[in-house]
Amino acid sequence: MTTGIEHFDSELYAIDERIGRLALACGVSLADMPTIVALIKGNFTVCRHGDNPKRQELRALLMMKYGIEERCLAALGNNECLRLIESHEDRLRARGLPVEPTHTKK
Repeated sequence: MTTGIEHFDSELYAIDERIGRLALACGVSLADMPTIVALIKGNFTVCRHGDNPKRQELRALLMMKYGIEERCLAALGNNECLRLIESHEDRLRARGLPVEPTHTKK
């Protein structure tokens, strides 16, 4: 049986990894929050690789990720969840994958 932090750790990391790969495939920069918002709203003009069918999956995973992060914040608290997210960002950057800016920072 996994603890809350282990559950969120594995779930969020897997989603972040897939989002990074899809962003590369679609030619999208995750470093720009307006681009992320555009994707979530279904505006795919931000995709440099045109009519890539993976863009719908990218959009769905971005929306799913925010829902999971909300549950993580509620279950673990702001500090613990933020540490978890930042550790994922570091691991993904080390693997050469793009990451979103940490939007939970205040």
